Amino acid sequence: MAQFELAPTKTNMMKVKRDLGFALEGWELLDQKRKILVVELMGLIDRAVEAQERVETGLGEAYGALDQATLRMGRREVNLIALGMNMESNVMFSEKRVMGVSLPRVKVEFDDRSPYFASAESSIWLDETIKKFREVLALLGTLAEARISLMRLAREVAKTIRRVNALEKIFIPDQEETLKYIQTALEESEREAFFVLKLVKDRLAQRRGEAL
Repeated sequence: MAQFELAPTKTNMMKVKRDLGFALEGWELLDQKRKILVVELMGLIDRAVEAQERVETGLGEAYGALDQATLRMGRREVNLIALGMNMESNVMFSEKRVMGVSLPRVKVEFDDRSPYFASAESSIWLDETIKKFREVLALLGTLAEARISLMRLAREVAKTIRRVNALEKIFIPDQEETLKYIQTALEESEREAFFVLKLVKDRLAQRRGEAL
């Protein structure tokens, strides 16, 4: 709502001009931020979709290899070997910032102490199963990174759009309307003052003429 309750003074006019200038500058910066975030967001959508597809494909391949190993070695043998597995995984977290938004970086590292079983117990399908599940675990880190980044960026884009719209559709038009009101009132006041001054001058001139 325009601030018509402000007294139409030059001081208030300068204040409104200053506030309007800050608002226009803020709108421009926020609009640039919005555009950059949208570009990042679109790129992340592609990354998230690609990571999801790779995880689904990788899981299908990993479970397929596990099924083959189970068929050839037997479920009991596979379970016994699984109990003797000597591998640890560590998920490392860091972050990067994009336009003030903190985005996660996820990296999966393995502490691999192979061999896990005697060579006589080995199976190409068991080796393939281990390889595939390791790949899927690393891909899950990539997928988690993409999804969390996507949610954070989406929230920031929505927040930035609300601020841009508030400035563009509410605050800036209100300030412009208020400025126009004050300028019009000041111009009207100056015209009235000029008219009154002219009347005074005319009356003084008339009196001087009568006195002569």
